[in-house]
Amino acid sequence: MDENKEKALKVVKSIKALEGVIKTSRSPEQKARVKKDIEALREKLGEIYPNTDLQDLEQMLGAEFMAPPAQAKIDFTRFPSLVAVEMKQFSPYKSDEDFNIAASIKTHFEQNIWGIITEQHTKLDYSNSGVRDGLYRKLDQCGRGLNQFQLTISDIEKTKSTEYSGQLTQMRIKQARIFLFELSEFFKAAKTLITSLISDAEFGGTMVLNPDDTIEYAQYEENHFFEGKTVLEALKYMKDFLGEALQVINVPDIKKADR
Repeated sequence: MDENKEKALKVVKSIKALEGVIKTSRSPEQKARVKKDIEALREKLGEIYPNTDLQDLEQMLGAEFMAPPAQAKIDFTRFPSLVAVEMKQFSPYKSDEDFNIAASIKTHFEQNIWGIITEQHTKLDYSNSGVRDGLYRKLDQCGRGLNQFQLTISDIEKTKSTEYSGQLTQMRIKQARIFLFELSEFFKAAKTLITSLISDAEFGGTMVLNPDDTIEYAQYEENHFFEGKTVLEALKYMKDFLGEALQVINVPDIKKADR
């Protein structure tokens, strides 16, 4: 690979990582800062390849690394609920394969499955509504961790300082470990709640107020994963997904004191 193409690939990787941050961030200030970073990177791309259609160049180079490497194509055939998970490359580093797997599972879960637990679809009693609210906060924390990790990846690609690159690499490793730990803790807590809701509903309890309601999605909801199923059926699917995810995610040995 020639030197210019190698430089351009690094720039495009950084752009794609930052675009992912814009899609998932809820902070207007962070989005504004990231947009400026993307503009600066595209200017840099134009300096590497002047008099070139940058949009076409970006698409061409992006296609070279967006597909997951062979070792990241995980065989999920033993896990029926995970088969639909699309593997994504959040990090280009081979040592981050566990992170890419976990982040891909989280992305699929949040986009297609988690929404069924909202008040709009699943009506819970007061006590369990509070537990659900706590899970929202845990998942938001995982999302912030993923965004921060992607920003660090982008900074590594942009820096020209060997010393700073080393510091960022250590930061990347720590952020990946924390993300895996926190995502696993979220999945465990979610599975505990969902399991108790299912058990209670099957014995005629009132933790779930509408277990037999058929799920209908509003027009503004993008994903209709459980269309036509009952609330209880969707909860059972979620329980299976969470159980399989916890089997697949490789959780590092980390203590709270390390964070």
